[in-house]
Amino acid sequence: MNDVPELGDSTQIADAVTGRNKPDAEAPDTQDPRDARVWAFDFSYKDTRGKVWSGKFRNSILTIGQYRQVKIIKARLNGGVSVATLDASTWELNEMMAHLLVSLDRETMPAWAQRLDDLFDAGIVEALYNEVASHEARFHRRDAYPSASVAINENGTGPA
Repeated sequence: MNDVPELGDSTQIADAVTGRNKPDAEAPDTQDPRDARVWAFDFSYKDTRGKVWSGKFRNSILTIGQYRQVKIIKARLNGGVSVATLDASTWELNEMMAHLLVSLDRETMPAWAQRLDDLFDAGIVEALYNEVASHEARFHRRDAYPSASVAINENGTGPA
């Protein structure tokens, strides 16, 4: 007799409003292993001298707290030097290094990757970072929703 719907907790209400937790027939394609929060992948890179750098890696999607850790590590790698005085390649390399240090599972990576600072070819770091970035882009559906991939500037407020 009562037509008033029963109140649920905030999670149930949010799921109903956003359409989350619908039957699998309406769920996005989850066949890609990069849809999972943790993704294991094989990596192989051949440097300019012909040496092959390879191994198995496991990457985890960053939480907000981990993303903050990346920024703190990046600031430390920059050594307190202003953005204006660092060249773009150093700035980008520090970003990639900081991200990899937080997102990759150190216990499962090959020995050569334990200390990325000891490598001689920044291309290895860039190729490894590109693998991680592809996982994150897929996980966050940046390819399906271009507005979700808006670049965030250093203060985290939006387009630079």
